[in-house]
Amino acid sequence: MSKNQEQGTSATTAVSRNASASEMTVYIGGPAIVREQRQVEVAEGKVSVTLEGLPEQYVPGSLTISKATGPGGLKLSAFSYRPANLSLEALLQKAVGKSISFSIGESTVKGTLCHVIGHQLVVKTDQGVQVVAYDSSLVLDSACLAELTALPAVHLEARAAKAGAFDLGIMYATSGLEWKPRFEAFYDAAAEKLTRLACWVDITNESGAPVRDTRFQLIHGYNNGYNSQPQYGVRPRGARMAMAAAVPMGGALESASFGADSAEVESVGEQKLYTLPVELSIEPGETKTTALMLAENVPVTAEYLLSPGYFPSKAQLRDRQDKLPVHVRLLVKNDAASSLGVALPPGAVNVFEPDSKGSLQRTDQTNVSTHVAVGESFQLTLQTPSRDVKAKRCLVSVKDDPEAVEPPANPPTVRPLGGPDVGQRPQVTVVADNADKPVEKPAKKPRFRTETREVVVFNYKDKAVDVLVQDTVPGEVEFTKPIGGNGVKNVSTTGGAASYLVTVPAGGETKVKYTIKYRIA
Repeated sequence: MSKNQEQGTSATTAVSRNASASEMTVYIGGPAIVREQRQVEVAEGKVSVTLEGLPEQYVPGSLTISKATGPGGLKLSAFSYRPANLSLEALLQKAVGKSISFSIGESTVKGTLCHVIGHQLVVKTDQGVQVVAYDSSLVLDSACLAELTALPAVHLEARAAKAGAFDLGIMYATSGLEWKPRFEAFYDAAAEKLTRLACWVDITNESGAPVRDTRFQLIHGYNNGYNSQPQYGVRPRGARMAMAAAVPMGGALESASFGADSAEVESVGEQKLYTLPVELSIEPGETKTTALMLAENVPVTAEYLLSPGYFPSKAQLRDRQDKLPVHVRLLVKNDAASSLGVALPPGAVNVFEPDSKGSLQRTDQTNVSTHVAVGESFQLTLQTPSRDVKAKRCLVSVKDDPEAVEPPANPPTVRPLGGPDVGQRPQVTVVADNADKPVEKPAKKPRFRTETREVVVFNYKDKAVDVLVQDTVPGEVEFTKPIGGNGVKNVSTTGGAASYLVTVPAGGETKVKYTIKYRIA
């Protein structure tokens, strides 16, 4: 923080180079709002205040003065946005009329800068007027830097009732700051737990200005309120951020070997707001990673799943030996009893598992597919199917009712011609008298299809496993031979779907066969 006051004819000036404190909430996308505390020393009366150090991605028209506290009242009259104006050309123009020095050979020449013409300087010296090309030897008065800044600024015009130090609270929109959550899970299948479930956040700063000692708050959502606002700056990409009030920090989740402070979570409307426990500084172009949450020894239930699929006929299968994939999903309860109990954002999950030596190997990837509330159960479906549990589906038989044959409408009648030799005369076909009358067709009988299905689940592990099988069935279906048999339980056949749990012995297989009947016409 620095200040600069100059006595002018109409107003004194005060400059705030940077914020004394700042907070920001970063969104996944949409516009951004930053809240800063600024301190300026002002004189009594008319004052001009310049707030420097705004990011290049500042959104003009978004500034709000939230508070102004000091020894007396501060009445705001107008404020305006000023883009970055520091350049070599602007610096030289500020030096016109001032003393400068430069080198010619081994000599240093001093004089007054009269004009700047392209890359040439017109300088008045004791020897006369010289025209020189400027180079790195040029030395200017430091006062030339006044009111020049490499970052945008906001200029306020106000009137102070008393002189003194004022605290200004400002909010403004910006883009170029984004965050992305990602999870890592250390899965111990033998112990049926996640020895670690951590959510890390990557915060990237492409706003064009450094972020210094700032409290970050994160919302996994979009803020679309400033879409129509023009934006200035040289970095058009990136997400934006918005601001919320500070909240108390959460406690640490840690073990003897590793620990990290977790973010405090609160509800703001229908959004979840995550407040990071430490202030962060992020340079332009830098991505910084910190923990959103870290939990250890989270119990899980592993479930094998055969998803719905097509039943090919035996002729289609022939002698094919390939089998259907059976996936694994981990069922988790987000509560304190499971060492969790904090709202989770959606995000990709990298899965690591220990080998025989205890070294962690990256074995899979999955997703927290949606926001998970406290107390809610969720599942992590691993992308890679089981290497030891597989299945086959087969349509053992299928039979359709035959189509009914309709008689021809109003068939012609055949009768002999009249006369005494009627038996020796040829017969003549004549059209029936009721040919033009409509014939009522008999009601069409419904047709049904009867099919017998077979599902075989193979287990090449050295222990028995339960596999949840999901099949698709027609909406109105009759199970003429229901799902059942040894190793089959928890059968459900509602809503056009069938599901059942199959127990498969170690190194063995379990076969399930059932017959359904449903209408096809």
